[in-house]
Amino acid sequence: MLAGAAGLAATGTTAGCSGDGGDDGGADPARTERLRRRAAAESRALLRRYDATIAAHPGQVTALGPLRAEVAQHVAALARGLPADTRAASPGPGAGTEGSGDRADAAPPPPAEKRGGEAVPADPAEAFAALATAEKRTADAHTAALAAAPGEFAGLLASVAAAGAAHVYLLGTTA
Repeated sequence: MLAGAAGLAATGTTAGCSGDGGDDGGADPARTERLRRRAAAESRALLRRYDATIAAHPGQVTALGPLRAEVAQHVAALARGLPADTRAASPGPGAGTEGSGDRADAAPPPPAEKRGGEAVPADPAEAFAALATAEKRTADAHTAALAAAPGEFAGLLASVAAAGAAHVYLLGTTA
């Protein structure tokens, strides 16, 4: 059920994730770059949380894989236009290769506790709840950044925040 709902959510919430960095008129490029860096870093941290959760609960990859893939797309869209060293979505084999970190099928990194991140709860329901909390925190951060974002980037942030809200709901239905 989650995979089908995730596919439905993806249709409506990632359509605006082109993030091509088009012309935003008189927007300050340095400010926009700072906003992009922050938003990409927040989504990258969420992606690492998905990787850690999948590593801790490999039996949940069917449920979490589609959501993780969307988050990887969000990272790529938010980081588009930034210098290459800030674009990698997550470490993994071939991380030095351009764009390879953005692949949803890249091998997950070591468990969070081996990378200095938060430990993933052993109980799958608690792990899903922790992931939903991380999704909400990230979506809230993207929503808060809307006020300072120029037009086209604000649209991208809004789209990514909406996808995050859908992910929170979907994660809650599986816990």
